[in-house]
Amino acid sequence: MAVGDIVCEPTDGDFHGSDPNECQHRATAKLIGDADALLGLGDLQYDHGTLGEYLAAYDRTWGRFASITYPAPGNHEHETAGAQGYFDYWRLKHRPTGRPIGAYGFDLGSWHLIALDSSCFAVECEEGSPQDRFLEHDLAATSKPCILAYWHHPYFNSGEVHGEEMLPGVRGFWDDLLAARADVILNGHEHDYQRYGKQDVGGRARPDGIREFVVGTGGKSHYDLLEHKDPNYQAGDDTHFGVLRLFLAEDSYRWEFVAVGGAVLDRGGPTRCNA
Repeated sequence: MAVGDIVCEPTDGDFHGSDPNECQHRATAKLIGDADALLGLGDLQYDHGTLGEYLAAYDRTWGRFASITYPAPGNHEHETAGAQGYFDYWRLKHRPTGRPIGAYGFDLGSWHLIALDSSCFAVECEEGSPQDRFLEHDLAATSKPCILAYWHHPYFNSGEVHGEEMLPGVRGFWDDLLAARADVILNGHEHDYQRYGKQDVGGRARPDGIREFVVGTGGKSHYDLLEHKDPNYQAGDDTHFGVLRLFLAEDSYRWEFVAVGGAVLDRGGPTRCNA
């Protein structure tokens, strides 16, 4: 499972879910089921990602999945200097964080997965930075035939709130991953669901490109999609909270976007891995 933009701050007036369009983190938590892994796509805890907020809110709901969670930080975690609350919470849960740079890799079956920190206003992302060097070395070291990477800020985004952002540091992530024939990129930040066709960093469709998903639907709020979408945009939803369910097979993958209540609103695959 993968999702970001999840738990409202504990002082939010809608924290308990009285408004169906706000703070539905309890409802999305019911969708996790028996997943083998949960990929947290940033902004896991609003509004500042302090340790106190994590313990008072996230821990009492989504915290029950901590043992299978592989988190990545978002911009709200960096509202606390150095994302200190984020690192402290996940250290308490004995989960990987890649501290101090916020990047790490791990294997699931025949897949290699990489978590990165795309808050380039707070961490170094540019070519030659510690995070860039980590990514290049990690990609060079893996022998797995399938590669998935995830971080918070999407490079391609057809959403109204952050759709104009195309961060240079994130483009660098794309360049390295394309060179390594990676398969899937997962992001949050925009509070909706989006799926793109396989493409290169210029937005051009190509059969050995990378498929991007935006899954900012963890429960915080909804953001509208733009009327005019990016060229390789294929599907999306801006009215439902939900999670992305990924089935990572030996040399392929398939997906389902599952909304609160259990309805599958988007599905596809299997798609063979590029390598």
